[in-house]
Amino acid sequence: MSKVSVIIPVYNTEKFLRKCLDSVCNQTLQDIEIICINDCSTDGSLEILREYAGKDNRIKLIELFENGGAAKARNIGIDIAHGEYIGFVDSDDFVDLDFYEKLYNKAVETGADAVKGEIWELNDISNAPHMEAKYDLNNFIQKNKAYFYFTFTTAIYKRDFIIQNNIRFPEGLCHLEDPYFTIKAAVYYKKLEIVKNTKYYYVVTQDTRSKKPAINAIIDSLCLGALNILEMLNSLDVSEEHYKIVSAFVLGEILERMDCNNISDSSYNLLLMTLSDFFDRNKHKEQILSKYYSNKRKLIFENRKNNTFRMLRDKQYV
Repeated sequence: MSKVSVIIPVYNTEKFLRKCLDSVCNQTLQDIEIICINDCSTDGSLEILREYAGKDNRIKLIELFENGGAAKARNIGIDIAHGEYIGFVDSDDFVDLDFYEKLYNKAVETGADAVKGEIWELNDISNAPHMEAKYDLNNFIQKNKAYFYFTFTTAIYKRDFIIQNNIRFPEGLCHLEDPYFTIKAAVYYKKLEIVKNTKYYYVVTQDTRSKKPAINAIIDSLCLGALNILEMLNSLDVSEEHYKIVSAFVLGEILERMDCNNISDSSYNLLLMTLSDFFDRNKHKEQILSKYYSNKRKLIFENRKNNTFRMLRDKQYV
């Protein structure tokens, strides 16, 4: 059994893939299993993966013959992983060379279900890694594990913990599939540790921006994912504070999309309907409404008015 299984889904990232693989293959923690799932890439990614697999026998290369998305690829990796802990790296990102050694050592020391590092953003504007405030939740997570609702790649997770609690990525979504995994895992943590100065680098460039799904597909996934997360919260034994923290995050994702100018009327209408369903099914909607019903948010809804808007207004949701 390896100490850590690192799962890397790959789809058309040949420009970044070597740096990603070099950062994983050259880890100071050498007793790792590296599971690369090629999700039917059409560029040179598969050739690069075969090259690295030929040089490093720790690499397990899985070649899919139909594109199924990153969630499916990660789930396949979970199914075949044999490591004591599981980690994830996106194939256009990379990690510090001692990333997994630091996380694993803390896991052994504490017996934690998960151990989390830091996320640093590297973009083509600053051209230098920096800690991005919107992703830096570690101080909040130390106060309440519920705040660990995204940046799942910054952590390692005990494999038995993942299997026993059936923690998976929902397949078929292109938005909120990652937070679903992270949110469900956080519900079950008995012990979560954070290690400072242990960096995962999230790479954002024009190339990665251009590969994002179409806005309508993102909104469709957002709406389905938001209700999936709420259904999961309603079905599990979650404290009121935990419930409200996650609800506020999901609501913020919906409202952020509603504040965009480039969405169609049909997509906007779908977001309104999702907002209505989200409040209808929410166990603590009064507290959530009072927190987010502000003049700033009112302006989002004032720009467009239709029958769906009026229905939400009658419910006092907008």
